[in-house]
Amino acid sequence: MGKILVVDDESEIVEFVSKILENRGHEVRGLSDPRQSRTLFELFVPDVCVLDFRMPFVTGAELLDAFKQIDPMVEVIFLTGQEETMLAVDLMKRGAIDYLLKPVGRNQLHLAVSKALEHRRLVQENAAYKLHLEKLVAEKTDALDDALRSLSKLHAATLQTLALALDFRDQGTSGHSRRVSNLTTGVAREMGITGEALIQIEHGALLHDIGKLRVPDSILWKPGQLSDSEWITMRRHAEYGYEFVRNIEFLKGASEIVYSHHEKFAGDGYPRGIVGTRIPLGARLFAIVDALDALTYDRPYHKAVTFQEAATEIRHCAGSHFDPALIEPTLSFLEQHCPKSINRSREHQEHLGSHDEGGYMP
Repeated sequence: MGKILVVDDESEIVEFVSKILENRGHEVRGLSDPRQSRTLFELFVPDVCVLDFRMPFVTGAELLDAFKQIDPMVEVIFLTGQEETMLAVDLMKRGAIDYLLKPVGRNQLHLAVSKALEHRRLVQENAAYKLHLEKLVAEKTDALDDALRSLSKLHAATLQTLALALDFRDQGTSGHSRRVSNLTTGVAREMGITGEALIQIEHGALLHDIGKLRVPDSILWKPGQLSDSEWITMRRHAEYGYEFVRNIEFLKGASEIVYSHHEKFAGDGYPRGIVGTRIPLGARLFAIVDALDALTYDRPYHKAVTFQEAATEIRHCAGSHFDPALIEPTLSFLEQHCPKSINRSREHQEHLGSHDEGGYMP
């Protein structure tokens, strides 16, 4: 059963159609003045409207458009004369569900209204189901976003812990990992690198020396110069770091920077001796940032120099140690974001170990 609105300028037809429908249990409202129909529609909220097409003041087509604007799912059946058949078909294309020829037969009316009510029910159920799916998708998306944020926080905490472990282990470069990671990421972002590529550069720069955790204390903290065999072990930290990081899914991209951060543009770096742009871009950017940081901060093996002195040294190594195309944009960024006056702290100079080839040694 449904709520039916009947509008026809002939009151006899309104009464006839209304009585037929009421006898079938429908709730019916009827009007013979179409000008009142919009107000009644909003108050009554019908499921189906049975409308005459040709009426004074307001046509059935105008009522169709008005009703559909209020309730897009309302079903409309037109009552038409024999000569209006083609017009009725056009009205169905505009949203009406059916048309009946006058004089209207009882069975035809019952079938048309039943079909309209069933169609409305299906449309409403489909709309409700779609809304439910959209809500479900939104909830699942929110849950996934929360999970990803939690995972991202976990990743960040893991990386920070690894970086802190390295700083504690290699005290001669305390704070260096986070510092060069921030600066390398800033340079990369300035160059237009975004998304996952930028994240991998940040992670790779942060963990570049993670392989030193595997270097024996006797070598990492040895006073004085290392022997040739000890340097061989020390230089394996790039490989150690790569082996460690590459097996972590969210750090696979970063592992290439860890592996390549001691390669030189001319091909005489280590561990693979790769040349030029075969070195990952993140590693080439990092090399310049790392060198400037090493030169402008006190280390056990040298005293800090000014930014300009460090920049001059880096320019001198263009094409040999560093990618010439990256030097000026990188230095320009670093000049704006590095301290103007380096705090040449001596707090670590009592420590005579830390043979840091993670820093630049001209």
